[in-house]
Amino acid sequence: MRKTLNKKQKNPGFSSKLSHVLIAVITCLVLVLIVEWDTSLFDAVFTEGDIVLKSTYAPFDFKIKGEIDSNATESARKSAMEKVPPVYLIDSSIKETVLSRVNSISDAINSLHVPKEGESPEDRLSRIKETMAPFEIPMPLTHNMLELKDPKGFFEEAVKTAEYILDTGLISSQELARLDKESVKTVTLLDKAKNTEQVKFTNELWLFSDARKRADNLLAALKEKKEKALLIDLISGVITTPNIKYQDSETDFRRQAAAAKVKPIYTTLEVKKNELIINKGERISKEDMLKLEAIAQKEPYPTKVVAFFGIALIIILFMLILVFYIEFYEPDLIVGNKELVLLASICVLVILAAKLIVLSPYPSNFIPIAAASMLIALLLNSRLAIITTCFLGILAGMVSGGRMDIAAMSIIGGMIGIFAVRNVRRRSQLISAGFLVGLANMTYFIAIGLINSLDFHTYMTEASIGMANGMVSAIIVTGVLPIFESMFKSITDISLLETADLNHPILKEMVIKAPGTYHHSLVVGNLAEAACETIGANALLARVSSYFHDIGKIEKAEYFSENQAGESPHDKLSPTMSSLIITNHVKNGVELAEKYGLNTRIVAIIKQHHGTGLVFYFFKRALEKTVEDQEVFEEGFRYPGPKPQTKEAACVLLADSVEAASRTLDDPTTSSIQGLVKKIINNKFIDGQLDECELTLKDLEKIADVFTHILTGIYHNRVEYPEDTGKKKA
Repeated sequence: MRKTLNKKQKNPGFSSKLSHVLIAVITCLVLVLIVEWDTSLFDAVFTEGDIVLKSTYAPFDFKIKGEIDSNATESARKSAMEKVPPVYLIDSSIKETVLSRVNSISDAINSLHVPKEGESPEDRLSRIKETMAPFEIPMPLTHNMLELKDPKGFFEEAVKTAEYILDTGLISSQELARLDKESVKTVTLLDKAKNTEQVKFTNELWLFSDARKRADNLLAALKEKKEKALLIDLISGVITTPNIKYQDSETDFRRQAAAAKVKPIYTTLEVKKNELIINKGERISKEDMLKLEAIAQKEPYPTKVVAFFGIALIIILFMLILVFYIEFYEPDLIVGNKELVLLASICVLVILAAKLIVLSPYPSNFIPIAAASMLIALLLNSRLAIITTCFLGILAGMVSGGRMDIAAMSIIGGMIGIFAVRNVRRRSQLISAGFLVGLANMTYFIAIGLINSLDFHTYMTEASIGMANGMVSAIIVTGVLPIFESMFKSITDISLLETADLNHPILKEMVIKAPGTYHHSLVVGNLAEAACETIGANALLARVSSYFHDIGKIEKAEYFSENQAGESPHDKLSPTMSSLIITNHVKNGVELAEKYGLNTRIVAIIKQHHGTGLVFYFFKRALEKTVEDQEVFEEGFRYPGPKPQTKEAACVLLADSVEAASRTLDDPTTSSIQGLVKKIINNKFIDGQLDECELTLKDLEKIADVFTHILTGIYHNRVEYPEDTGKKKA
C-alpha cells in the first residue's frame, strides 16, 4: 500500500465551494448561449446533395425566394443607369486663358495710353496696331478703350463679369440639342478647380451663343451705356469657346456603379401547408434547401425553447463529467478559484472562436481546439487537457452543425497537441507542436477521403486546411501564452527557463555580494532538479526556485557561514539576535522576489524552503549560555514556515539542508555522505517538516540515493600528481 506523508488534507470551505459552483454555472450558461447563438440544435442540418431519410411536408403556408429573375434584374439595372445624369466638366483651363487674355489687353492698353514724346499720329497708330494685333481686337474697340477715363476699373469689371460667366459655364448649341433629343432633363456639373459637383436642369444651362446676352444682363446696373457696350464687346470678343464639356468615361463609370448597386430580383415560390417538400430517399436540390431553411427559420417558439434546454442539458452533462474528474483526480485545482477561472476562460474563448468561424466564410475545420488543448496542458496539466479536449471537440462538432468529422478532427488534433507540448521548454518548439497537430489533422482528412471515395482534389483541400489549423493553433498559443501567464500568475517550463537566466539582476547581485550563497544555490539547484526528476515532480521549477531560494541573504551576506572569510559577526551577538538574523532571510527573500515580480510558485518555495525548522546551532548556544533559572523556548529559534506544500518545495528544503551539511564533512567518502544524507532526511521527517507535502517513503529513498550519487561526484577523491622537479632526461 502506498504510504504518504500528507497529514493535512486541503478541503475547500463552504464559500470556496460556492464560488466553484458559481464558476461552473456561469461557464455552462455562457457555453449554451454561444452554441445557441444564431442557430438551434433541433433544426435539421441539411446540405445540398444529401439524401433525406424521411419525407418532409410543409407545416404551414409560407413564401420563399426562388431563382434570380434575370429579366427583371436587368431591367432594374438599366433603369438605375438611366437615372444617372450625364456628367459634364467645367473646363477651368478656358477660364484661365480668357482671364489671362483680358489682363494682357489691360496691360497693352495701359502701355498705349500715354503717347511717346515726339511721336507722330501715324507712328502712334502704327504702334497701336502692332501692340493689339495678337489679341485680334477691332480697332474701334481699341480706340474706345484708349479713351477710357478709368481703365483700371473697366478691366476689373471685365474680369469679374467674364469669370462669373465662365464659372456658371457655357455649353454649345449642338450639345444642348443632343440632350434635348435624348430627353435628358438634368446633368451633373463638375468643377475640379473648386472641387464642387452640382446637378442642374438642362434649361438652366447657358448657351455659348448667348454669352453676349448674359454679359448684357450682368451689366444691367451699369449707368454708363457707352462703357457697358464696350464691356459687352470686349467679353464677347475674349470668350471664344464653350467651357462645358461632356465626360463620357465618368458618366459610364457612374452608371455602371449604379447598376452594380441594384440587388438581384428573385422569383417568389409559394408553398402551401401539407405540401410535399421532398420524398424519402431523394437528394436535396437547391430549391429544396431554400424550403427547408424557411421551415427551420419559422419553427414555432416553444420548440426553440425546448431545444435550448436540450443543448443546456448536454453541456451540463459534459460539465458534470469534468467536475467529477477534477474532484476525484485533480483535487488541487479546486483549492482556489484561479485555476478554474483559467480553465473556464480557455473553454469559453475557443468555443466562441468556433462559433465565429462557423458563421464566417471560413471552413469549420479551421476551429482551433488544439490551441485550447495545448494551453491547458502547458498552464494546468496534461491529464486535465485530455478530458477537456474530448468535451471541447464534441462541442465544436455541435457548433458546426452536428458535424462529427469536425468533432473527431478536434479531438485527434488536440490529443496530438497535448503530447507534443509535454516537454516544451522553448517557444520555437510550439511551432513544431503545431506542425504535428497539422500533420495529424491532414492524415485524418486523407483517411476520411479514402474511406468515402472522395475526389482527390476535395480531400486534399480539406487536408491542407487541417494542416493550416495546426500551424494557426501553434501561433495562437505562442501569442496568448504570455498573456495567460501574466493574468493568472501561472508558470510554464518556457517562462521558467527565461527566469533561470543567470544574468537575472538578483543573481548578478548575489554573485557580487554573496558569492558563497550563489555557489550554494547552484549546487542546491542541481540536487533539487535531480531529486524531482527521479520522483516525477517538476524538476525545472525546483532548479529555478533553488537559484532564488536564498536571495534574502544578500542584504546581510556576511552573517551566513558560506560567505565568511574570517571572524564571524555572530561572535558579538546574542544567540537570539543571531537566530533572528538567520531566520529573517526567508522574509527578506520573499519581499525581494515580489519586488522583482517572480512567479508566485517560486515565491512560495522561497517561503517554504526551511519550513518551520529549528536553527539548531544558535538554539544550542542559547541553552549553553542560560543560567539555571532561565528557560529557552524552542519556538523562538524556528523559521516562520509554512512547511513545504509541494514535492518541489520539499526537494528544495532537503537539497538545501544536505548541501549545507555536506560542507562540514572532513572525509567526504561515499559511506559518510550516504550516512549524512539519510540522517538529514530522517531528521526532517521526524521533525514533521514533510507532513504537508505529497512525498512517499519510497520517494524519500529515491531522493537519498540521488543526493548521495551527486555529492559523491562533487567530493570524489582526486589523484595526487607528482611534483615537476624541472629536471629533464638527457
